Amino acid sequence: MSEFFNFRVESGEGYWESVGFLRKWWRIYADDGRWAPPAWASLRQAFVSKRFAHLQRGRPRLIALEALPRRRSQASGQPLSTFGHGALMEQPVAAAVALLDPRRTDGAAHLALPHVANNRESLERLLYAVQEQLAHEGIRRLILPVGLSPYLGTGVLQDHFHRVPPLYAPYAPPYVPELFTTVCRPLGRSLLFALEPGSHAAAAPPTSGPAKIHPLDPNRLGADLLPLFSRTVPSWAGFPPPDELEVEFLLRWILHLPALAWVAEIDGQSVGYLLTQPDGSELLRRSRGGRSLLGRLQLRILELRQPHSVRVLFMGVDPEHRRRGIGRQLWQQMMAAGPVNGWQSVTVGPLPSTAGDGINFLTALGLASRETYLLHRYDFD
Repeated sequence: MSEFFNFRVESGEGYWESVGFLRKWWRIYADDGRWAPPAWASLRQAFVSKRFAHLQRGRPRLIALEALPRRRSQASGQPLSTFGHGALMEQPVAAAVALLDPRRTDGAAHLALPHVANNRESLERLLYAVQEQLAHEGIRRLILPVGLSPYLGTGVLQDHFHRVPPLYAPYAPPYVPELFTTVCRPLGRSLLFALEPGSHAAAAPPTSGPAKIHPLDPNRLGADLLPLFSRTVPSWAGFPPPDELEVEFLLRWILHLPALAWVAEIDGQSVGYLLTQPDGSELLRRSRGGRSLLGRLQLRILELRQPHSVRVLFMGVDPEHRRRGIGRQLWQQMMAAGPVNGWQSVTVGPLPSTAGDGINFLTALGLASRETYLLHRYDFD
């Protein structure tokens, strides 16, 4: 575990402060070869250009900590004085975005996208800095780690650290679970499900059923299909059901890559949907999120390659029409498109462990649980 001293907290809302925050946040995991960063352009839109109304209503607080690394003598193992041994440079050791969702009335705020160095004190000081900024606004608890939407990347990865995380799935280095466990309290668990190459479910042909399946414009999930979408996403940890602003953000965030979607209709009524996207996680990892000019060019070139894996991002059937085979119809329609698009595997979720219907459905299709994620709470003293 690393050691640091002389911690300094930085926060701000201006242009240059936001740019500086993103750079510090990025540096903390930059050397981790398994980290697939978000698209740099999307991060700038979110925090520098401030284009997403869903984020702005949460009054984002960008908080970063810097500190000096403590050097030790190789002979004695004792800390060295900073004088006479060369100048030390401060380095970012923790960064996160605090969001106050106005739809929550339980005194809880969300801590989004936390990055932490391998140092417990860094996490503790980050949480204390957030507490200092939010306690006077009636906030008594943090829910963490959360994506910029709770429906997009929530929880601390607990296992399978050797894998590049699927697109939009949260990632953290192997030391992070222990840090969170020692400082926070567990709140809920979620699971990512995978269908690997060669599974019998991948080759299942489309079957007939009560619904008619049609291609879907994903933007309808934020328009006429918004009530259906809000009713069918898994509900947990007190997260408010997605509304128009949140779905608009979700769609704008994910649709920078191609997507395929279908809707299930019965007597002209939309009763189910499925939104899927080629898994571009490896593309983002290899291009480092397209942060540099070379990275952006590399990302564009890699996007032209045939995808090998697909992500099911959102899928749901109206509760009144479940257990009639509609979900299976949607699934098999997606799988029928797989050979055309070169898909070799499918990942779904993460789904909260409380989503019994969804987990049973995926298990029945032949998917197996893989990565596990743990959501936490941090109560203010």
